Amino acid sequence: MGIKITNLELPKSKLESEYQVVSVARWQKDGEILGWSYERILTKVRYEKISVKVATTAEAPIISNDKSAQQGVTMIIFENLAIRPWAQVDGQFINCGLSATADSAKLVNKKGGNISAH
Repeated sequence: MGIKITNLELPKSKLESEYQVVSVARWQKDGEILGWSYERILTKVRYEKISVKVATTAEAPIISNDKSAQQGVTMIIFENLAIRPWAQVDGQFINCGLSATADSAKLVNKKGGNISAH
């Protein structure tokens, strides 16, 4: 009996409450702008990176790549973060990965207070 990729779960113990953002990009599909994608680090999973897509009509992300680079470490939290596994057959190979979405993103200042949200 095979294992369905949709039956796999990332253990809650591997998730943090705040994440370090390493880059931000516009999220679009077929030319339509859907929101912003925040690439973040999973420190509890050997510093793997994953992009979290946040659907929004905001013209700008909660922090730009330039401002994040100036600050050094930028921390962010996500409202209703959902991480799902995916698989795609490519010839004789199967590619697997994680897909992540959230309802909103909030920038966290160094004292732990929220200062901006989308």
